[in-house]
Amino acid sequence: MRFAFISSMSVAPWGGSEELWSRTALRLRAGGHQIAASVCWWPCLSLRIEELRGQGAELFFRKPWVQSTLLTRAWRRIKRPMERLPAEFAWLRKYSPDLTIISQGGNADGLAWMRFCKEAGMPYIVVCQCNTEAWWPSDCLAGEMAEAFAAAKRLFFVSEANLELCERQIGTRLQNASVVRNPFNVSPIQPVPWPDETGIWRLACVARLDPSAKGQDILLQVLAQPRWRERAVELNIYGTGPSAGGLKKLADFLGLKAIRFHGHVDNVSSIWEGNHILVLPSRFEGLPLVLVEAMWCGRPAIVTNVAGNTELCADGETGFVAAAPSVELFGQALEAAWNCRHEWQRMGADARTRVEKLIPKDPVGIFCNQLLSCLGAGLFPLKVYPSLEDVGSPKPALAEESPKPHI
Repeated sequence: MRFAFISSMSVAPWGGSEELWSRTALRLRAGGHQIAASVCWWPCLSLRIEELRGQGAELFFRKPWVQSTLLTRAWRRIKRPMERLPAEFAWLRKYSPDLTIISQGGNADGLAWMRFCKEAGMPYIVVCQCNTEAWWPSDCLAGEMAEAFAAAKRLFFVSEANLELCERQIGTRLQNASVVRNPFNVSPIQPVPWPDETGIWRLACVARLDPSAKGQDILLQVLAQPRWRERAVELNIYGTGPSAGGLKKLADFLGLKAIRFHGHVDNVSSIWEGNHILVLPSRFEGLPLVLVEAMWCGRPAIVTNVAGNTELCADGETGFVAAAPSVELFGQALEAAWNCRHEWQRMGADARTRVEKLIPKDPVGIFCNQLLSCLGAGLFPLKVYPSLEDVGSPKPALAEESPKPHI
């Protein structure tokens, strides 16, 4: 079988939304299938992309600034011979896959690809990695989305909440939609031992440093309140992102001392060797990998009631849920957690039990079989316990120059 993977990500060389499609492509390639992928070109490509090329995948590089809106306008102007198609679409038609997988960071950034596949009679499926109430499509766009989604063989969302929100946004029931799980970056074999008790309660905020989505500013404002300044609490912030400098300035502005910025950490499990609880004040999400990973490692969480958070985190049982991403409400959730801090270890064990029931140990194998079933092909055996390589941390960017884009 011939599979084409389209990554709509255009703001960074890599992110959590890229894990599912890239690992699926590698697994299918290992199973003898032909693989091609269209990705944005960056001077330093992710090693995952290089791994795909090393395994014989055909890669098409496009410029990061070529957004789906530009492709959409181009496609509206074309019903003409292939040699005059935009390079992205001409490449896909020439490759002629049995199935195209369009991986979106949101729920509409791959719309131009969907429209092209629909008009060209090429079967496709769509993965939507995130959604937010802060974005609402215009009437015209909602209609286009509904048509493109209806023509897909399957739609996949990473949480029930994101799927239900999308249906409300376009005013249409998506009969061909279901939930898919992303691969995680810790071993599911056993939890991480509880940290040594030192009298300091250590909170870990693990997320892209982007307050517009992840809400770190909310957390910092809560911890700047007098009651928290007096408590034996340490905040450890992990991750990189466009607002790293701004968040450090905000921490200094608020006079926060018990806070450390660690940057990106390859070994996710090592984060939980030294921290007691996850704090994630997100403004919008899909289903956060960091929540899944914290639960696999036996840690409770404090989250906001957005997207799929409450599909995993049970308030008062495996963690604490703020009703909305605001300083007041997240402060209330953090206060409830503090009052139950001597129960965190037990709650972490319960979180581990809950995630074992709700998240498959081999989501990549399941997704591979969902794709193959769309084509009536034979299925892969699932891996009961994926190898540590399969659940390894996302690959860092290469430090060497990458090939130039095709366009």
